[in-house]
Amino acid sequence: MANQKKPTGISASIRITSSGVHREVAEFPQSKNEIERLMAEAFCAGKPTLNPQIAHYGNLTNLTSQPENSLDFRITTAYGDKWLELAEFAPLALFHGRYENVPIEWDISEIRDLFLSLIKEKGNKGYGEGVILLIYKTHNSLYVPPPILRCVTKELADHPPPFEAIYFISAHSVEHSMTRQIWPEDLKNQGPTFHSGTAIIGIEQ
Repeated sequence: MANQKKPTGISASIRITSSGVHREVAEFPQSKNEIERLMAEAFCAGKPTLNPQIAHYGNLTNLTSQPENSLDFRITTAYGDKWLELAEFAPLALFHGRYENVPIEWDISEIRDLFLSLIKEKGNKGYGEGVILLIYKTHNSLYVPPPILRCVTKELADHPPPFEAIYFISAHSVEHSMTRQIWPEDLKNQGPTFHSGTAIIGIEQ
């Protein structure tokens, strides 16, 4: 089932080059397994100065897929082998199962609570020790901005999740990605928090 074609959203970025401004749309693989492999490889790439997961764990190597119905990957870190479990942030049940129905304007408390619900849902599976949860998105308007992620972190401080660490990645390819550390709190990632109101997320299609 995991190798069947999986729908994805539209993830685009604006790139400025010497020839002008370009809108680039990511071309994701066709299956869930391939998409998760791409996200895991992007997570393992990078430098400590730019990527909180590398600063926290050192080089991430030996990415190894695990059997079906188990954790997704095993990786080697400076602190020994860890497990990597992936989850897509895509609450499509609220939008008739279609990415194109997801709005670009969000109530901040709603998107925060949906993100927390995903973490709780994964945590309820009782994976055990040494598990890193990597949450990813494939659609522009399901990107969760840092001020909202910081609110998620504050909420988790009151109800610690059963994961060693939690990260959120937005990746167009292995070479072009951005990772945010959600748990434990990244003391280098201080800034504003948005608890209420509305937010415009993504760009018009």
